[in-house]
Amino acid sequence: MRKPFKKNLDQIPVEHAHGGSGSRKLILSPADDVSSQLSAMTKGFLASGGVFDWHSHENIDEFFWVLQGSGLISFRDLESMEYSVGDLIYIPANLEHKIEASGKQESQYYFIRLNQ
Repeated sequence: MRKPFKKNLDQIPVEHAHGGSGSRKLILSPADDVSSQLSAMTKGFLASGGVFDWHSHENIDEFFWVLQGSGLISFRDLESMEYSVGDLIYIPANLEHKIEASGKQESQYYFIRLNQ
């Protein structure tokens, strides 16, 4: 039986993510006692002009909610889309993508990755 738990986001260290200049806090992972469908939950940070370089998530759907900033998300062989505060973006599993921050302030996002 799973048990409730809590984490303080201020106590989670920041680490580099997906090449480029982006960073993240790994909020939840398979190491936590949560659903087997959850691959990860992270808070991402991307300075203005920064990039999470080309990557994909094998057999993992990704949702991200833009908390701050604006920019562009590019997909291999598909049209790019702009993002701004309040947007929720879905990226299907195995789709190569790149996230660029083009606004005047740092971009911040919550990412949720679900196993297929």
